[in-house]
Amino acid sequence: VEHDGHDGHGPQHHGLSMHHAHHAATPAQERVQRQWALIFVTAIVTCSVTFETLKEVTIERTPPSMIKVVEKFFGELATLGFIGTISFVLTTDFEGAESLLAQLSFTYTGDTHLLIHEFHALHFLVFFVMVFFVTAVLVTLQRAVSQKEAWTRFESQFEILLKDPKTDNSEIQKVMRSPAMPPGVDGTVTYEFSQPESTRKAQFLCSRQRFIDDAECSVKIPIDFDFAQYLTMRISHVLAEVVEIGVMDWVALWVVYLIMFMINAWVQHIFHEERGSMMPVYIVMGFFLVIQILNLFGALYIFRTLAFIKFMLTPDMEQHSDSNYGAAHASFRHPSEGGERTEEERKEEERLAKYHVPLKAPKYIAQMKLVRKPSDMTLGERFFSIFLTTAHATKHEQLFGIFGTHGPHHVLRCIKLVLLGAVVSFACTVSILFPFMWEISPVFPFVAIVPACVCLFLTPRMVVLYTWACSTEMMKDSDTIIEVIRSQKQKKLMNILRILSMLSYFLDQVEFLKKL
Repeated sequence: VEHDGHDGHGPQHHGLSMHHAHHAATPAQERVQRQWALIFVTAIVTCSVTFETLKEVTIERTPPSMIKVVEKFFGELATLGFIGTISFVLTTDFEGAESLLAQLSFTYTGDTHLLIHEFHALHFLVFFVMVFFVTAVLVTLQRAVSQKEAWTRFESQFEILLKDPKTDNSEIQKVMRSPAMPPGVDGTVTYEFSQPESTRKAQFLCSRQRFIDDAECSVKIPIDFDFAQYLTMRISHVLAEVVEIGVMDWVALWVVYLIMFMINAWVQHIFHEERGSMMPVYIVMGFFLVIQILNLFGALYIFRTLAFIKFMLTPDMEQHSDSNYGAAHASFRHPSEGGERTEEERKEEERLAKYHVPLKAPKYIAQMKLVRKPSDMTLGERFFSIFLTTAHATKHEQLFGIFGTHGPHHVLRCIKLVLLGAVVSFACTVSILFPFMWEISPVFPFVAIVPACVCLFLTPRMVVLYTWACSTEMMKDSDTIIEVIRSQKQKKLMNILRILSMLSYFLDQVEFLKKL
């Protein structure tokens, strides 16, 4: 509602002052108001209790190795509460005065509601982003837990096979042998999803043996090392990094929004004479779809790169046709080697050495060069070498391409941006662009979210591949290895104490029976 002002300031807007005018309420209205106040308080308490219950259930059902991820996840939810507090402060009237955002809106637009409406639309978008982000994180966490169960199952089945006295070396080789694949199939996106469980198990066991056999590791790895627990702890660390949205991630999101804002302003300037034209909306939607497609191609490229890195890091068994078949690789620690070991450990190593399978060195050992000439670099690596001054990369780090020693850090950042970009794209399509796309075609909104859904589908597997790529060979995490070894020793000690407790109870019972 507006009227012509007489003070030289143009039209006057009643807005919130009219909306918040005090009216005498009837007794019936006051009674209904009190009833709804009770309903609102009950709803808020119910939502709070439900959230706390779900939080406790999630923590209880989460494996101890994944607790760190859950804590980071709930920490990110606090961002939503902080944004809600800012929204309350900016849009609430105090002591009869209009809210800060209403005053700004009146000053710059001449309407007390325009900026508030725009702010609520963006607040609603942020809420959708957080909801979809929570859903994506929960799905990724569930996929990580499933992967942990698969690794633990592979480890347990292999231990049972080793403890069986009837097991011979040929059975071990049968389990650790991967089927031969045509050239160019390994390390692709389709093959990574279509691998049978037997192949995944063989790759896990071959990587496990090479991991334990590495004599150059700064930590002495026992022959019964729990490789599954090590990978689980590493994937927990990676997931905690992915869940935590840092400052640079929000800055990257803001840059994308800034570009879209500038394009929108440019389009509005060009078509300002065409009132009612939908062309600006179509151009903005087109640019938005281009961003989604670029995000999809980025996700596919990262996935392909990580799958190829895993293929290059995975050792293969030596075949009977190989000239050096039967010879263990150079870093295998034979039982005859020196070192401080107890008699029990020495016997265990001698027993397990009979089941040792000869492995080939991973492919990256032969294909990567420590000293690279300019002729060995690709055109992209030569271009970026002008701007990037990095330390000399190892053969393992060279697998990450142009970023060298910083490759793992940048790849993890890209995974986070792919996840965040997919979530924001999904939220924008649902909360803002859906009605415009629906006008074009009822099918168009559902087609538009396909790239974001594909990115969300690829993210959990990318996290698993990244864990493989950054936790083996020359990128072993010594701190995690020490923690796993300490945990194994504690379990063994607890088992010994349990046995001694049972023996003590048995001896007490014998003494009691003697007295009778």
